[in-house]
Amino acid sequence: MNFQFRLAKFEDAAAIRQLSEKTFRDTYTIYNTPENMEQHVAKNFALQQIEKELQDADSQYFIIESEQEIVAFAKLVKNHTTKGLEGENVVEIERFYVDKTLQGQQLGRKLMHFCIDWSIKNNFEIIWLGVWENNANAIKFYQKMGFEFLDKHTFVLGTEVQTDFTMKKNLK
Repeated sequence: MNFQFRLAKFEDAAAIRQLSEKTFRDTYTIYNTPENMEQHVAKNFALQQIEKELQDADSQYFIIESEQEIVAFAKLVKNHTTKGLEGENVVEIERFYVDKTLQGQQLGRKLMHFCIDWSIKNNFEIIWLGVWENNANAIKFYQKMGFEFLDKHTFVLGTEVQTDFTMKKNLK
């Protein structure tokens, strides 16, 4: 397979929305109630929400596509801080998803390097993310990519309050 990396365009909104929902459901459906999943997907992955994010100067989507189909993406949010990083020049990886059928092909590693390189070129000093405390595979991946534990914060999925670890990587 041939993979292309690029910045997302407004015209990618529907495909990003579709992959967002698919990858989120693939990962989290077994851990959450159908009601909470529906509420989260409707709020966060609605087409209008993705379009709004693509037009936001503080948000940046990076995508990987194969044969004109988006198979992975990351969403970065500029200057969005968390506890322990106040006053720092930071960028957050708010979403990081690879189609389940393509996992194991190093796409996540390549996408992460793309995000880190972009962050360095844009003079950010720290890149950080939140990851669900029970997502052991993701935590292991982020650690392999050089992220270290920072703190915890809450993540609300529907009506359920969950705990995410925050992890950071120094870029300087």
